[in-house]
Amino acid sequence: MKKAIIIPNYLKKESMEFSKTAIELLKKNGYDVTVLKENEMPTEKVDFALVLGGDGTVLRACKKLYKYDIPMLGINFGHLGYLTECDPDTAIASIDKIVVGEYSLENRLMLCGEVVREKKSFYSFVALNEASFYRSTLLKAFTAELYINGMLTQNIAGDGLIVATPTGSTSYNLSAGGPVLTPDSNNIVLTPISPKYFPHSSIVANGDDEIEIKIIVDSFVKTGNPALQIDGDDALTLNDGDIIKIKRYSECAKTIKLTNQSFYQVLRKKLSKATYDNT
Repeated sequence: MKKAIIIPNYLKKESMEFSKTAIELLKKNGYDVTVLKENEMPTEKVDFALVLGGDGTVLRACKKLYKYDIPMLGINFGHLGYLTECDPDTAIASIDKIVVGEYSLENRLMLCGEVVREKKSFYSFVALNEASFYRSTLLKAFTAELYINGMLTQNIAGDGLIVATPTGSTSYNLSAGGPVLTPDSNNIVLTPISPKYFPHSSIVANGDDEIEIKIIVDSFVKTGNPALQIDGDDALTLNDGDIIKIKRYSECAKTIKLTNQSFYQVLRKKLSKATYDNT
């Protein structure tokens, strides 16, 4: 039997209401449908997942789905919805297309990494958007020694550093003045946050490069610590001397693409909406 998963945003009434519509539609087309609870993980491989929410919902859903190689369709019940494919008014037509196989798949590069403290790895992560290092509770700028493939590349002093995937290039990276990458590019972009020494441009690295970042906090700073945040989730406190190792993850996130619009057309539409909504 064909199988599908629905991942709604439990805090959004519209998302929860549409999940009922989606269940009914999929069952009529012969699908066994499971609605995942907030902290529930898939237990088996299914044909696809519907993610009903904004970009945050998609990011959280990706952490549940990538290990099972499950493609996802994001339906935007949030704000801009960079990571979603359609809006509620076209959602039913979009599901109809999936049912008859009228779609393609996009592979999205992901990052994996670990934090090494006193020569021991104590934290690991996988990211679809970015890993960001920022001042957090620290009362002044700090320095990040950036190594690419084992070679010291730059000392970045300021409020932090963003290491973003092509997917994440339209998120925090873009807000910090970083370049936009196409979703299918094999690159990683590194963008400083409020660099102390202006200008300090982004670096677009090869997707197969291995990145190391060493955190350096001045010894006379007595209050606070910088932090590491993955895809906007809870922050991990960092100490002076911590080393964060980042590279391309062996697996990709799979997203469902339904339209013939180019990435540039979609980007223009989303950026226009962002501009209009903030005027």
